Amino acid sequence: MDTLNIRIIEALQRRGDLTNAELAEVVNSSPSTCLRRVRDLQNAGILTKKIYLVDSAKLGRGLRAIITTTTKDYNLAKRAAFSQRVEAEPSIAYAYGVTGELDAILIGNFQNMVEYQEVCDRLFDGDEDIVRYTTHFISETYKDDPAIPCDVLRQQR
Repeated sequence: MDTLNIRIIEALQRRGDLTNAELAEVVNSSPSTCLRRVRDLQNAGILTKKIYLVDSAKLGRGLRAIITTTTKDYNLAKRAAFSQRVEAEPSIAYAYGVTGELDAILIGNFQNMVEYQEVCDRLFDGDEDIVRYTTHFISETYKDDPAIPCDVLRQQR
């Protein structure tokens, strides 16, 4: 991974909508080189998606929550079934299986408390393996940055 690739990754994490010409200007390279490098980074699975981030409140989903779950027996089959139920819930934006005292962490964007409770009922009621779920409603955002630092790549050079 050379310096140009790192600069391209950093630039696209900040502004995924850059045109190829704009990207070339930002990273101080030629458009043809940038186009080839971006394709190579995509083919390598390093650049995976082009998305726009939105303000959840402006889409009517201002109730944001972090939901943690604890289970009795979280084997492969039960994790897969839970994962499918979570995947089917459009209000759940992120879902992670984790180590430690918890088994899963979900992050959701809800319209209101009614929708939140309906989602929790669908996900957790009737699942005998869910021992407990706890919800933390987000009241303030201190940092909301999905960019992944490239410092390790720089050190490996």
